[in-house]
Amino acid sequence: MWKSWVGKSTLVKLIIWSILPPAKTIYHKNEDISKYSDQELQKYRRKIWVVFQDCKLLESASVKENIQYPLKIYGLWDVVIGNKMKNVISKLWLEKVINKPVKFLSTWEKHKVAIARALIHEPEFLITDEPTGNLDREHTEQIWDLLIETNRIGNTVLLVTHDIHLVNYLKAKYKIRIYLMKYTAPLWKV
Repeated sequence: MWKSWVGKSTLVKLIIWSILPPAKTIYHKNEDISKYSDQELQKYRRKIWVVFQDCKLLESASVKENIQYPLKIYGLWDVVIGNKMKNVISKLWLEKVINKPVKFLSTWEKHKVAIARALIHEPEFLITDEPTGNLDREHTEQIWDLLIETNRIGNTVLLVTHDIHLVNYLKAKYKIRIYLMKYTAPLWKV
C-alpha cells in the first residue's frame, strides 16, 4: 500500500514477468525467478492470477466464456469446468447475467466477472491490483469478504492499493499484514 506512482503496479509486472525482473529481486519458493527456464516460467505463471482494476475481460464474449477462459486454455473437460462454474457463479451472484456479453455489463458486474475468472482458476497466488477501485464501498467490501475467504482456504492474496478505507475495513475485520511501499528508486535499477 502506498500512493500512486511509487511502483505498485510495476511490482506486479515484475512478479508475473510482464517486465523481466532483475536478478535477486523476486523469489518463488526460495528460487530467483529471473533464472527460470522457459518451462519453469510457464509452470510458475500457471500458479498466479492477476485481477486488474480495468478487468481485462473479453468484451465481445459472454460472462460464461470469460469465466471459463483459463480452464479452456488448460484443456480441462467440460464436466470439470461445469462443476467449477456452478460454484463460482453462485458465490458472485452472476446467474442472471451468465449468457450476457460483457460489453453490456455494469462496472460492478465486470469486476465480479474478473474475480470469478480468477477464482475458477484456483491460483496459488492471487494478485489484485486495485480491483475494486471503481466500486462503491459496499460492493468493495463484498468483494473483499469473498477474497478473504479465498485466502482462508489456502490461496495467497496480494492486495495492491492506495485505498486507506479498504485497508481499515480489512484490518478491523480480519487479521492481515500490511506493507507500505515507499518510493526510493526505480524498481528495475535496484
